[in-house]
Amino acid sequence: MKVRRRIEIEDVGLDLSKLRIDDLLKIAEVAESEIRRALDEVLGPRMIKYLLTVDVYIDDKLNLFVDLIVDSLIPPYISLESVIERALKRGVDKAAAFVRELARKMRETTSGTEGGA
Repeated sequence: MKVRRRIEIEDVGLDLSKLRIDDLLKIAEVAESEIRRALDEVLGPRMIKYLLTVDVYIDDKLNLFVDLIVDSLIPPYISLESVIERALKRGVDKAAAFVRELARKMRETTSGTEGGA
């Protein structure tokens, strides 16, 4: 099964112009790690192979692009599509939580430097 998703990460007041390449890489890493963990929890040894690519980019919004191909031997009562959708949701939710935390830290840093000098 092959799935491609482009997801806009919610606006949390993050100044996208201040994001560094390391921040974008970390967002992708967080999403990828959570998707892999979710797939492994449900499919485990029934997963024959999978290919997962996560890209993060900025146009007018912060976007997460996921490309996932899964080949698995699962019993008929398990919906592979449902498993994949839940894994993608977990990955996106985890990445969004990371972005919210990043925005909070940036606001703290900005407010700390404005009142300083």
